[in-house]
Amino acid sequence: MTLLLDGQKVRGKGLKVTANLRIESNDLSGQTSNTDAAHKGFKPKSLTVSLMIPYVNRADLAQLMGWAEATAAGGQRHVYRIVNDTAEAFGVRQVEFSDNLSAREDDSLFAWRVQFSLSEKLSTAERVEKRRPGNPIKQQSAPGQPVTAPDTASTPDTAGTAATQQAELTGFEAVLKRLDDSLA
Repeated sequence: MTLLLDGQKVRGKGLKVTANLRIESNDLSGQTSNTDAAHKGFKPKSLTVSLMIPYVNRADLAQLMGWAEATAAGGQRHVYRIVNDTAEAFGVRQVEFSDNLSAREDDSLFAWRVQFSLSEKLSTAERVEKRRPGNPIKQQSAPGQPVTAPDTASTPDTAGTAATQQAELTGFEAVLKRLDDSLA
């Protein structure tokens, strides 16, 4: 089994790749024995890689560490093109290092047991979701007439405000208003 990241072979002995697909769902049964669940989508696939690197091949471990710490121009983790039979079977084309990279000394062999995780980047489910049209936003409203605030910014000597005030005044108030305006 081989594993290539951006065309460069990951060197080591006993290479094993484990692929995982996490399917998110919520239990809708409440306190009953119902089996209903809400589907919350497919999460990015992940690959767990384990291998052994002999002590004499220290440069291979250093190279692997360099790949894990590589970042793009904006500080994001570097995205690698992957070539591996297990990854291909799961439909994984691009990955980035995630979670952890560990190297522990073997008890009987002069080698490190290395394990690391790769998570899928730009998954098929993600691309499908981006292409799907969004749900239209519905305007919410309550029944009845909308409440409007009175216009307090205008001056009282404008024609529109005077007409509005006349409509709001009762007959007696209108007579008093005319009398007040003539005395002024």
